[in-house]
Amino acid sequence: MSNRIRTALVTGSGRNIGRATALQLAKNGFNIIINGSRNLDDCKETKKLVDAEGVSSHIAMGDIGIRETCLEIVHESVHKYGGIDVLVNNAAIRPTSNFLDMDEKEWDQVLAIGMQAAFWLTRGCLPGMLEQGWGRIVNFAGMNAIHGYNGRAHVSVAKHGVWGLTKALAKEFGPQGITCNIISPGPIEGVRDTTEESTHLKH
Repeated sequence: MSNRIRTALVTGSGRNIGRATALQLAKNGFNIIINGSRNLDDCKETKKLVDAEGVSSHIAMGDIGIRETCLEIVHESVHKYGGIDVLVNNAAIRPTSNFLDMDEKEWDQVLAIGMQAAFWLTRGCLPGMLEQGWGRIVNFAGMNAIHGYNGRAHVSVAKHGVWGLTKALAKEFGPQGITCNIISPGPIEGVRDTTEESTHLKH
């Protein structure tokens, strides 16, 4: 591996778990790619905290529920820092809808942000990790991946999918120096807000 400083991309890092993860990685000497879909002010606050640790950071805003946005964020990050060494798939949305009332748009959006984005971002980051023989992929699930909840069938499906992806990637790429793990936290104390961006980060 080259002597460049390692870089971590943390999705949904404007606040709560995402911000705490980005800040801890910064304390450990990683450059940080901060991502949010629309909470730019929160992302700027995360950047200020990260920069205070003496590392470099960059804000890459964008809706990771869109494949092209994921690939653009990866390309932008690699161009700026030379690679992405750690990928943290944290962002998700958790709306509540009765199964029979749930429309296709909401179903697709939850799966796109909560599961598909992990696929797209991992596919974008893996080539560089394989080239250097080192990489870390960390996915977040939450209790929705373990327990079924009324009105959250789509969230449970997305997070179960991430569990499956994590296990498969760990077996396929572990021998090549790339680990893949999943964290499934219970409720946390964080920013209480009714906006969609807030729900991205509460598990």
